[in-house]
Amino acid sequence: MLKRSLIFHRWGSLAGKPEFVPSQVAASLVAAISTDSDFAILDAGDAVTAVEVMNIGVGSEPTNLRLFALRGADDRPFKWDSQGSVSPISLRDSEYPADVSHVSIWPDGTCAHDYAKNVPRISRLSVFLRRKLNSHVKFDALYREDMLEKLKAMEGQMRSVEVAMTRRGGAASGGGTFGTLIPASFGEKAPSVRFTLGMGRYGPRDRYLDDETEEQIFSLAEQADDFVSNMIIRGRSRVTGQVESINLLQERLQVPVEVRQSAAVSSMPEPSDVFLELDQAYKGFLRDGKIASAVRGEKMRGG
Repeated sequence: MLKRSLIFHRWGSLAGKPEFVPSQVAASLVAAISTDSDFAILDAGDAVTAVEVMNIGVGSEPTNLRLFALRGADDRPFKWDSQGSVSPISLRDSEYPADVSHVSIWPDGTCAHDYAKNVPRISRLSVFLRRKLNSHVKFDALYREDMLEKLKAMEGQMRSVEVAMTRRGGAASGGGTFGTLIPASFGEKAPSVRFTLGMGRYGPRDRYLDDETEEQIFSLAEQADDFVSNMIIRGRSRVTGQVESINLLQERLQVPVEVRQSAAVSSMPEPSDVFLELDQAYKGFLRDGKIASAVRGEKMRGG
């Protein structure tokens, strides 16, 4: 059995762009791939992505996709043995080492995918669709309804933020995006960054991060799903009067599952099982009202 987290988002069309209709976009992708199989692959230079359509939703059914992060010719692993021998892994020109995420997109604006170490994030799908089909869609992470309340209770009294970020192929670089919060070298020069910013353990208890830094933290939290692998915010709650911690990524609307391994590839989950788990989780959250009450990432700053 393989462990996965099923993470939920809201999707939406972009202002000034044609309406995003999942089933129509998937049908267009199937048609394009049927005439040219290479259309399923996007080589963006720093990342190679592929998308497969598994099911085109009818009515209220989801459209199911497989999203692949591929390794190009200059980024492929090699073999090593205990004798110290190093050699390339033999692959044909049309073959790639790959990691996969299973994506379900419902027509009501809900989207979910399975997540584990190294699997591609949902931002790669929006890049793929924009560049290959000129189809524009945005994905906003969903958080538990009480998360925003806890975060807002710290507003003006944040003590520190601990961040780890990895620039994954297809995601926008964060360097320079959030002013002085993130080192400018983050991106091409330094694809992984970890830092802690705050008052320190022995700093005055009545000192907090300034308004500009706090605003940048909210902005980073808003886009956490794109490239943040860990984010812990600490601050004094106006509700409890105590210093509390919020592990942002654990506050996402998600559910842990275990799924069967694929019979063909033991390190990959059985696709049909993942899509079934995604559908069951969606129906459960819908029934319990958790999707309707969830907080979208864009609401971090009152947007």
